[in-house]
Amino acid sequence: MSAEIGSTVAGALTQEMRLDVLANNIANVNTAGFKEDRVFQLPQTSESVWKNTPAQQNISLDNLSSLPVSTFTNFDQGSLKETGNTLDMALDGDGFFAVQTPGGVRYTRRGSFALSQNGVLVTQEGYPVLGKNRGEIQINGRNVVVDSSGAVFVDNASVDSLDIVGFSNKNTLMKVGDSLYSPQDPNDQGTPTTTAQVHQGFIESSNVDSIKAMTEMIDVLRGYESYQKVIQSMNETTSKTVNDVGKMS
Repeated sequence: MSAEIGSTVAGALTQEMRLDVLANNIANVNTAGFKEDRVFQLPQTSESVWKNTPAQQNISLDNLSSLPVSTFTNFDQGSLKETGNTLDMALDGDGFFAVQTPGGVRYTRRGSFALSQNGVLVTQEGYPVLGKNRGEIQINGRNVVVDSSGAVFVDNASVDSLDIVGFSNKNTLMKVGDSLYSPQDPNDQGTPTTTAQVHQGFIESSNVDSIKAMTEMIDVLRGYESYQKVIQSMNETTSKTVNDVGKMS
């Protein structure tokens, strides 16, 4: 009985983890550049908790736990949405913008940028967007043009290029908040890439399919409730057995 209870509790916790992940995805459906997370079963476990288990190379280093499941980030391209804002940048293809944070250089697909009071190109959180030499991009002028390669021109003068970085294994990138990623593989800290094209005046939408996510959440809720009922039934059976043994003694 104890083994059955343990297995049932593990199943319930797995469903709870899926609920948390789906809820976070849905909460960020309108967050520019957001990439959805998915739950999958770790290799060499008894049965799948996810119908489309990814290949082993898609395993993330993030969120490993005692449960036989973990999460991975789906880095599929999101659709591009035109905003008309000259400081909005969207990446089409593999790559990330490099930004300077108090914790070091981090990477993002969220290209809704702005200017600081000092004329520095920054993220919505105020982190400087880095140029090709890992310095801040200073914009002193009115007419800002960014071409598809990331070259930045102000009033027809070249001032810098966006530092766009690619990773050989994106699945070792860990989310660290504010749509930022930190590489966890010491051997893969990213290299300049030309595979991503920059679209000025656009943002990349979240790649979360809200309808699919809501449908999955309903299914997971039903599964979670089923586990709860099984656990409750097991508890009642155990209590009855204990009481019967007590009466016999």
